[in-house]
Amino acid sequence: MFKVETSLRESSHAEVDCAYGIVSLPGTKMSVYSFYVDGLLIDTGSPFLLNDYIPFFTKKPIDRVVLTHYHEDHAGGAKWIQNHLHVPIYIHESTAASCSKPFDYPEYRKLAWGETESFEAKPLPPLFSSKSESWETIHTPGHTKDHVSFYNHDRKALFSGDLYVLTRTKVIIAEEDITQTMASIKKVLAYDFEEVYCSHAGYLPKGRKRLSDKLQYLEAMQEEVIRLHDKGMDVLSIKKELFPKQYPITIASGGEWDSIHIVTSILNEAQKITREP
Repeated sequence: MFKVETSLRESSHAEVDCAYGIVSLPGTKMSVYSFYVDGLLIDTGSPFLLNDYIPFFTKKPIDRVVLTHYHEDHAGGAKWIQNHLHVPIYIHESTAASCSKPFDYPEYRKLAWGETESFEAKPLPPLFSSKSESWETIHTPGHTKDHVSFYNHDRKALFSGDLYVLTRTKVIIAEEDITQTMASIKKVLAYDFEEVYCSHAGYLPKGRKRLSDKLQYLEAMQEEVIRLHDKGMDVLSIKKELFPKQYPITIASGGEWDSIHIVTSILNEAQKITREP
């Protein structure tokens, strides 16, 4: 069994406390953020990071927890919080009930992040309040079907979960739909904000521009995929043309993370539109 090392770094921006958890495995590092603001905890880190996160959780007067989605690096500490802090936990209505059942993750993800214990979750309301601030839940599917972002009306700030992560996306997970991600970015860009708190990139003072740049990149990618397909190239050939590099995560995940999912999700949506009357 290989050695897993973990650590936590804390920072603060405009009274938003940021907890940056790092999981180090042989040859690679992975990281994820949780955010605390005005009594609200957004995401709970991964199971392997729990011991690092517990001091962060216990020194904060947490009133409620909201999760951007069900993945293990975001919901991994929910069970501990429920058992020890006894505060309500909220997630999108599509997965609220299933959180009480055992989570089914591929083995490589358990080895990387740990195993999430089941917990009781309530459906997120469209609007809610923390101690003194007003929030809106924005359903932003793409990365997962249950993915949400949170808009703080008082701060004019967006907590975007995994909607951004990075500008030039090269690989996505099999369940992801890149065309839904594009639609979700367009949805959030209708809100008034500049600052973004991303669950993997952290605090982004020019987050709106980052999201806009990502959307432009994905739109250009979409056009190129469709152009190559119209020339007669098949899915694998398009992938090799646009994404010639073999990424380690593709091998480690057995193909669950792969550039080919970008191509297939774009073509599936294009074909669906073509079939519509």
